[in-house]
Amino acid sequence: MNEKFLQMKPGRDLDIAVALEVMGFIWLKHLLQFSAELAVKWLGTPADIEQSGGVYTALTKESEMVSLKLRENFDEAVPAFSTEMGSAQKVIEHMNAIGYVYNLENRIVECQSVYYASFKKDGIQSEVASAGFATELEAIAKAALVAVLSDREK
Repeated sequence: MNEKFLQMKPGRDLDIAVALEVMGFIWLKHLLQFSAELAVKWLGTPADIEQSGGVYTALTKESEMVSLKLRENFDEAVPAFSTEMGSAQKVIEHMNAIGYVYNLENRIVECQSVYYASFKKDGIQSEVASAGFATELEAIAKAALVAVLSDREK
């Protein structure tokens, strides 16, 4: 599974993967649906459900998710974890809060900067440390994904 994430380019799909797998985001559905066009979905946190006063609900069934994915009218306002430093910093802070230590190494390979990021927990370093990426933000996003998913597999 980790290979799939390592092959992703920085952008929306990688950001969604980080939001769901690392940052604790969930898919939300707006309860006020007057027509199929108004059935929208968002990525949000459990706190968003609480703050909405009942307007949003979590999507729990895969069938609900698939039917909403097929609609054109949706909004996935997910932070740009793989392309904006402020959002990537939130990933680092979240990973630190759950017990990971962040490490970044910048090497020059054939006159190009290559970034190697890793998150270490209990002396075990994420395997992504051996892969280099073109941007620091991409390296952070992918290292966080690999670290969290590797821990889940244990």
